Amino acid sequence: MAKEYDDETTDFWVRFPRTILDKFAELVRGDVLNIGSGPGRDGLLLRDRGLNITCLDASEAMVKICIEKGFKAVLGDFNALPFEEGSFEGVWAYTSLLHVPKREVAKPMSEIYRVLKSGGVFGLGLIEGELEEYRESSGVNLPRWFSFYRKEEVEGLLKEYKFEVAYFEQFKVRSKTYLNFIARK
Repeated sequence: MAKEYDDETTDFWVRFPRTILDKFAELVRGDVLNIGSGPGRDGLLLRDRGLNITCLDASEAMVKICIEKGFKAVLGDFNALPFEEGSFEGVWAYTSLLHVPKREVAKPMSEIYRVLKSGGVFGLGLIEGELEEYRESSGVNLPRWFSFYRKEEVEGLLKEYKFEVAYFEQFKVRSKTYLNFIARK
């Protein structure tokens, strides 16, 4: 359902405040890994701000869409990023890590830290709440895993993996509150 998801979410940053995306682009220069890139929605906006984007997704169909949009795109997962240590000035993971069960988030957090250069910038977007379950969303009729977080939980997670929070914002759209963090390695 990659094409359907792309169509459904293309206007995400028209409907939602772009402050976190703009702040991230302001703080990072150079190579950025877009983890869980989906069809490259955020990658397009970051590329327009002068960043060199590499998309990574676990879906072959999503990777294909990213390539069609002119990105370097890699098939892979959060738990074993296929890049050398310190490969990127930035990592963007907007509403992608929420698809990892909380009990398994240690591995992707370690991998993100590993591929970031010293002083690198990590953009992280999650949804506020207590929920951990499979559910449908964004017009996609196939259930996907969702882990929602409390702000303090995310702050603790970032601290545990040696990230320093540089910026935080939240916004509410409909019934969801988005927790947006920018942290430095």
